[in-house]
Formats: sequence, structure tokens, C-alpha cells
Amino acid sequence: MHLAFVSIGETHFFIPSEWWPSMKFKIEHDNIKKAKFYTFTFGQIVSEATVSWNSLSDTCIQEFILLLKLFNKSNHLKSLILEPTHCRIDPQKINNQENQRIIHEILDLIIPILPKLNKFSLGCVEDLAYYTDYILRSLNPVKVNILGLASIKDDPLKYEESYFDPQLILPFKALQILSIDYDYLSDALLSMLEGADKLQRLVVHLHKIRQDHEGTTNRAWINFKKVHPQCLLRLSLIHAYDAVENLHLEVLREEMPLSHIKAFFCENVNMEVLHSLSTFYANTLQSVVWIDSLSKSQYSWKFSNEAESPDPFVLMSWLCSNFEELVLYGYKYSEENLIAIGRLRGPKMKRLEIPASDILFSRARDNTIVQLTKDISKNLQRSWNPLYNNELHPVIHNPVAGDSDEFLLPLVLKDLY
Repeated sequence: MHLAFVSIGETHFFIPSEWWPSMKFKIEHDNIKKAKFYTFTFGQIVSEATVSWNSLSDTCIQEFILLLKLFNKSNHLKSLILEPTHCRIDPQKINNQENQRIIHEILDLIIPILPKLNKFSLGCVEDLAYYTDYILRSLNPVKVNILGLASIKDDPLKYEESYFDPQLILPFKALQILSIDYDYLSDALLSMLEGADKLQRLVVHLHKIRQDHEGTTNRAWINFKKVHPQCLLRLSLIHAYDAVENLHLEVLREEMPLSHIKAFFCENVNMEVLHSLSTFYANTLQSVVWIDSLSKSQYSWKFSNEAESPDPFVLMSWLCSNFEELVLYGYKYSEENLIAIGRLRGPKMKRLEIPASDILFSRARDNTIVQLTKDISKNLQRSWNPLYNNELHPVIHNPVAGDSDEFLLPLVLKDLY
């Protein structure tokens, strides 16, 4: 049994570290006292730490800094997963130099912790992602099996571009899950991952396509699949307003082992991409998530405008043997196609989500939502309902009524688990 020395105020005692192998630290305005107790009680003895904190609150940021200081003193910490409320660290200081000082203080506290870790995620924080090269140099590549380097950009159309030398990823041979931004994805990077023969998942976040980005080639993906026959690719488009239009031309490749594709708040649908998924990725595709705010804009009617052509989601349900998740917000979609998806996939469809207000009913059949619910529930062999307004996040109702980070982050961070 390993004993950890713990101090609470002036009281000092030993606690078996095995008692608390993992802990989620929650730091919010309304629980600072509780957060402090957890910080001082478990900060030096926990081995797997997940930290959820309000990254726009100076009070919460200072408590997070205090927790990092205790992590620095710990010999037990093996995993550090960050879960901020937003993609940026902003203590709301009037002086921007003070904001930057706090960000650098956080980075300076994280860097010494990294050599101890076998799991690390920067929580999609853009301010930390700019220092990816420092992070990679500080980690012990022999230990790391889960590494989250992907970010979410506060302004996806205008952000400071950052790069790291693909050679830096070469020593990380124990990797099982890796997330990166599309800016870093290249044939060279795929080649550098050849030594990571246990790699199971590659997660890529796309915000925009740089003019000088060469993309990847089918040849590189063919070689990648030979080395990593079990590895699957998850691609998330985040506020990728321009990139979504050229996704099929500049990003997607037929030989990608694509299992998940998600589009968040891109305000457009690329029908060519959706029609190609069942053709190129029939053996790997598991999930399609396409989310925008509810709208009456022209783009929200794209599926109904294409009614004469085969519906891409019905084709996926028919042709993609592993297809198990479809989430569609902000786009009008016919009840007939929903019924077809339910019948084709049956209980294999683990998640089927659409707001009730987006469902189009056939006048000829005069279907009601009750009839639709019964039909789909019968085919999925479980209770099913569309989502009603009170179940939707405010930002889904109105893009300016909420903060998309609060909706997005929990969804994209799940890709590491």
C-alpha cells in the first residue's frame, strides 16, 4: 500500500493513494468552497485527474492554478484531462498583458507535470494548442497512450496558425488515441505514426483549410491502414463555414478509415459529401452528426430540395454495415426517411436524434408525430421520441442566445474516451 502525505490547513496525515485512483475536480462559481476542499484533500494523491473548470472566470482560473500547483507536487498523477467550459482562457482582465501572463502561468505549471503522464488532453483550449511543440517535447513518449492536442478556435476564420514538426510524434509508439487539428494532418504525420502499432483512433478537428495545406493522399492512407488495420478516423468540422463546401475536394480521401463525421455550426450541408459516405466508407462509417441552430434559412431545406434523389442517410442505413448514430439538428427532414432508417437499421441504430420541429410530415399520409414515434420505437426495439424545444440547448434555438462552446466541448471531448 502506498501512503500519500496530505495537508489540510495545519493538519497533516497519510492517506492510502489507492483509495482515490481517479477524481473529477469541478470548479465553478457556485462550488468554490467544495472545489477547494477537493483540491487540498485529493490534489496530491489522485492518479487520474479530470478537471472541469470555468475558463472565463478569474476566480475559477485561480483555483485551477492552485490545483495545478498541487499536481506538480504529486508523485501519483498519471492522467490529466482538462474539460474547460470554453475554448479559451480569459480571466476578463482589462489589461490584455495580464491575461497573457495568466495563460503563461498555467502553461508553466502544466509543462513540469507532463513527463509523469500516460494520458493528457489540453481540453481543446486554443491558448494551449499554440504550444503543441513544447507539450510534445515535455511528455514522455514511452508512456503516453492517450493524447488530446486538438483545439476549438474562438474565431475559426481568423486565428493564429501554429505548427509542430511531424518528427516530434515519431517517438510516441504507445499511442492508442490521438487528436490533432487538421492544420497538422499530412502524409508526413501519417508516416511518423507508423511506429504506434497500437493506435486505435485518430481524431481530427477542421476549422478552415489553409491555402498552403497540401492535404493527404490516398497512397498515404493505404499505407496507414496497412500499419494500423484497427485504427479509425473521426473528423469534426467546427464552425468550418468555408471548408465544408470543399470538404469532398480538399480533405476527404477514399482510402480514409472514416468512422465518424461531425459538422457543428457550419451553416451549410455538403450533399456531395453525404452521398459519397455510403460509397467510400461502407465498411467503416458508424456515425454522422450534422448540427446547426434551428432556422428557416434556405440551407435548412437542403434535404427536402433533393427529394427526387436517393436520400443519403437512407443509403447509409442500407449500405453501411456499422452505421449506428445519426444526429441531425437544424435541417428539415421527412418522416418517411426517418421511418426507412428505423426499419433498415433496427436496434443496431443506437442513437437517432432530430428536433420535432424539423420533421416534415406528408400531407397525403397525414402522419402525426405519435404515429411516427410508435413506428420508429417498434423498429429500434426501444422507446424513441424526437427532441422537443425544452430539451434543446439555447444555442440550438438561436445562435446568439447561447455560447456554442458550452454545447460543443462536451461532445468533441468524448472522442478521447
